[in-house]
Amino acid sequence: MVVSSNTEARRSQAETDLANQQHSSVLTAYDPATGQTIGTVAITPENRIPEMVARARAAQQRWAALSFAERASALTNLRSVIVRRSNEIAETISRGMGKPLVEALAHDIGLTLDEVDEAIEHGAEYLADEPVAVPAKFGTGKRALIRRVPRGVVCVISPWNYPFGLGMGPLISALVGGNAVILKPTSAAPLVGLMIEQVCQEAFRQYPDLVQVVHGPGRLGSVIATADGVDFVAFTGSTKVGRQLESALAPLLRPALLELGGSDPAIVTDDANLERAANGVVWGRFSNNGQICEAVKRVYVERAVAEPFIRSVVAKTQALRVGPYTDHTADVGPLANARGMQTLTEQLQDAIDRGAKVETGGFPKDTTKGLFWPPTVLTNVTSSMRIMNEEVFGPILPICIVADDEEAITEANRSESGLGAYVFCGNPTRAERIANRLQAGTVDINETVVHYVIAALPFGGVKASGINRYHGKVGLQLFTNIKSMVISDGKLDTEAYWFPYSDAGLKAVANSLGAARVETTPSAAHSA
Repeated sequence: MVVSSNTEARRSQAETDLANQQHSSVLTAYDPATGQTIGTVAITPENRIPEMVARARAAQQRWAALSFAERASALTNLRSVIVRRSNEIAETISRGMGKPLVEALAHDIGLTLDEVDEAIEHGAEYLADEPVAVPAKFGTGKRALIRRVPRGVVCVISPWNYPFGLGMGPLISALVGGNAVILKPTSAAPLVGLMIEQVCQEAFRQYPDLVQVVHGPGRLGSVIATADGVDFVAFTGSTKVGRQLESALAPLLRPALLELGGSDPAIVTDDANLERAANGVVWGRFSNNGQICEAVKRVYVERAVAEPFIRSVVAKTQALRVGPYTDHTADVGPLANARGMQTLTEQLQDAIDRGAKVETGGFPKDTTKGLFWPPTVLTNVTSSMRIMNEEVFGPILPICIVADDEEAITEANRSESGLGAYVFCGNPTRAERIANRLQAGTVDINETVVHYVIAALPFGGVKASGINRYHGKVGLQLFTNIKSMVISDGKLDTEAYWFPYSDAGLKAVANSLGAARVETTPSAAHSA
């Protein structure tokens, strides 16, 4: 394997930092564009977690007792705080994990504001009692309904690729549903976690302990999730860690939302608008430096248009500008951490060893000046390569040539993941026919990634990409328990189906079922 000494040094430093973190009292934040230390955050002592859960329980009971209008007012205050501090928040995000400032504003902050707006505008509707018809045989004066009630204390564990947005999203849904939240933000961008804590403290000053933040290494997330008194867990992260968490929660029978990894395919048919397809694929792969769970991870282009499509993708990739977030013309920033550098190096080397052709990009030339990885396009790829089977969390785009729709669908569905998928096709009927056969939780046609930024759409995957969904009505309701209710006006003294039973009652039931005539025999007690 060809691994540069710079990459080895970065990997060694990352492993050392991780080991030190386990025994340190602080998390250290680094600028991935320079490697410089930019701050520290105190680690929350593990022995404080039971006390935090107890305080969250008390806060949740006060919060749940409020009307929806009162909770919405507090969320409006949260929105105002985020807007007022948006530049500061964006700077913290971009400096801590490297993404362009425009992406921090538009994606992390913009989507968070959309989610707040969606919750305020539609939350009461989504959480309203749902009436259910009562069959006539149960008499009159009754109504039935489904009522949504808070789960209680929710543990939110958020990832590093969207350290603000993917922490705030489930946090907002939990609060709208009447819950209290204990958030474990990523340790890879600790200053963002501290920023979330400050924003929530300011926004919910009237509601102490409603949102609490635990800072520290990743293992603390599992400690919170399995703590006594936690009622629900919302985890966003890798499939590997999601499986471990699910195993820990299973003995507790504790419900969870697991939004896990993806290896999202894009299919380009022979009648697609190739200019749009190339633009969409390049943006869908390389935005956020490719560090998106639902990014375009692998492309299947039909042979008839493969040559012009690949030529266009390569040209557009070569035109991308790579630089630090302080350069506002940069399209792609550095990788967020050195561990990502190590994994990408191994995945790319495996592809090259198995015959992949590097059309543009390749290995970084000098990582001493930051974790910058050149946007890379590969052809001559096969299903045996790691890049076609694993989640590739960085700017590497493999393109595979297929014969037709059928082969494209088969190859797209080969992955164990099923988060998202994309279809570029000129015929709407054909496009939807392909989309309907793709094993994915979300499918965009002639678009990429936009499904996630529409706050009303549920987001989540199938197969190994997760359990349950968030966003929209479905996502908000997930943060509540269902309480089925039948309410009688209580005017009648008894019901026909209550005691005492009788021969007449038995015949009436049999007749209502369309059963054969029931022959009755006096009971032994009556015979006596």
